[in-house]
Amino acid sequence: MKIKAVLFDLGDTLVRTWIPEVTYRNVLSSLGIDRSIQEIREALAKTEEEFKKSNYRSLYGKVDYEEYWEKWDAQVLEYLRISESKSLARQIIARWFDHASCSIYPDAIVTLNKLRKMHLKLGLISTAYEEDIDAILGRTGIKKGIFDIVIGVNTIKKEKPHPDVFRYALDKLGVKPEEALFVGDHVENDYKGAKVVGIRALLIEREEKSADRASNVERIRSLKEIFKFIK
Repeated sequence: MKIKAVLFDLGDTLVRTWIPEVTYRNVLSSLGIDRSIQEIREALAKTEEEFKKSNYRSLYGKVDYEEYWEKWDAQVLEYLRISESKSLARQIIARWFDHASCSIYPDAIVTLNKLRKMHLKLGLISTAYEEDIDAILGRTGIKKGIFDIVIGVNTIKKEKPHPDVFRYALDKLGVKPEEALFVGDHVENDYKGAKVVGIRALLIEREEKSADRASNVERIRSLKEIFKFIK
């Protein structure tokens, strides 16, 4: 069946995003606080583990953006033995994108523009909060209006690979699963998540990094390759 819509993941698909511990170090440095990359990396890992253990991670996308990240940053700062963690957490949120490095892949804009000229519907489905998506798009020069739909983790309070995320996109775009193509960089969240609801999926691997080398996974190295899958 003819493809009528192409959906994309954001991070590591359309844009190259920051290294968390490096960005954290730079933000802390701007606040006059010095911590090593290793200390920050360990604090981030402990925070992630704590959020899973306490089940607060399950509220990701369900609670407000600032509420979630303020709690996250306060916990990271606590593991870094930094006092006044709550007030500093708010400053980290405010300064994050002043120090977060994100850049668009060279093939992204060319591909999006060509798809638009082909009169195909375009969608963006990310596990980031809508607020982060807006910030990333603004800093990389991708116009949000090029997409017919943009879905973040707080759009319907669910995240990939939940089938409802993909079904919501299809419903809003008015296309059937077999009329859509999804491109992402994560095997479970992107590729398999889309396939479950009947969407044809492509796994983009700009470098050969996936641990899952299953032969039935359709892979591409550049976004420009997707046109050979669109009849």
